[in-house]
Amino acid sequence: MADLIVRQAQLRRRRELVDIVVEGGVIAAISPRSKDSAEVEVSADGRLVTEALADPHCHIDKSLFGEVTHRYDYQEDTQVTDPSELKRRFGGHPRSGMGDMEFMHTNVVPLFETWAFKERYTVEDVRARILKVLRQGIGNGLLAMRMFCDVDTHAGLKGIEAAVQLRQELAGVMDLKVVAFPQEGIYTDPGTEQLMEEAMAIGTDVVGGIPSIEWDDRHIERHIDFCFDLAARHQADLHFLCDDSQDPYARALELVAAKKLESGFAGRVASSHNGALSYYPQDHATRVINLLAQAKVDICANAHVNLLGAYTRVPELLAAGITVAAGQDDVDNFYYPFGQPDPLEIAWVVAHAAHLAHPDGVEVAFDMVSQNAKRVMGLDHGGIRVGAQADLIVHEAANVRDALRFRRPRPYVISHGRVVAEARVDRRLNV
Repeated sequence: MADLIVRQAQLRRRRELVDIVVEGGVIAAISPRSKDSAEVEVSADGRLVTEALADPHCHIDKSLFGEVTHRYDYQEDTQVTDPSELKRRFGGHPRSGMGDMEFMHTNVVPLFETWAFKERYTVEDVRARILKVLRQGIGNGLLAMRMFCDVDTHAGLKGIEAAVQLRQELAGVMDLKVVAFPQEGIYTDPGTEQLMEEAMAIGTDVVGGIPSIEWDDRHIERHIDFCFDLAARHQADLHFLCDDSQDPYARALELVAAKKLESGFAGRVASSHNGALSYYPQDHATRVINLLAQAKVDICANAHVNLLGAYTRVPELLAAGITVAAGQDDVDNFYYPFGQPDPLEIAWVVAHAAHLAHPDGVEVAFDMVSQNAKRVMGLDHGGIRVGAQADLIVHEAANVRDALRFRRPRPYVISHGRVVAEARVDRRLNV
């Protein structure tokens, strides 16, 4: 007897319905009509069944800032520290390029206010907010994530400690990777170098970087060199955030690609945002894209947030054979007031931003939150096949287009061959 069977599933790009037989947490058989029985049987009844989804870029420690500070409530006072007190506390502290963001984008919370919020971090507080987001994500079929956590002289290592705890606790359900992220810069925030070292020592998986946040090109190159050296010493992957601007002179992305080629770095390297690429002259953009392809640098495009600033050249990157994924980036934090841990919403926005609203395009958008996202994370991305881990979603849709179009609650989410979430939606119209 099998452990679980999903009956009459509609797989992507396949005409006939199939039964998916699961044993020991992996897919044991896929056939039109299985004669096996199982302890648990799930009826897909012709609905779309896909592999589980992934988010390779989410600043999860800062999630729910608006919720906990009541920033958008009508009947409660926001918990904002007095501006004069903030200036007294932080006026002498070096400001990174994040200070520019508050002048350019009205949605961005002022830098001193974000520092004050992070200084109030406790491991328990961050853990509770992360867990709330992850539980919502599980219900949406999100079973893998790179959790970016700020490492700086304001947040310390509290976000990292909370994320490492949850990575261990949820290991049987989610594949979580913790990213040490120097949000305030490394050289613009003295003391961050040592904190990054300590973050890797306590179990961080990935070295993060944000070189374009530094003051000038000299410090940008030092930032990149530091991150490559730290990752090499800890045999970790790298995930940079590069050139999140409309600046046609921003060059961090190509410096990262050149460093990977020059150093012979053995791990995976990814870069998120990369909006300035869309503002380069065409000849230079082509040169950089070819360099990225040669260096095998993966790209993560974050349509929700980047449409408020600069969105990168997704179709051209894909055409060059580069792995392009999509991430949420933010869930109700300092820089973005919306967001939820639902990769279907991410793919829906990507389909618009990257001009993928056609039959092949919607499949590509779905790939960007499934197999491409897992490839960026260095995970198995083989989809639904015999021998693969049984991480599956039964969608309330018959095809990918309808899954993205309606984004209904997922009837079943299966992790490691076990049903971990179910949804029932009853709607009554009195007309």
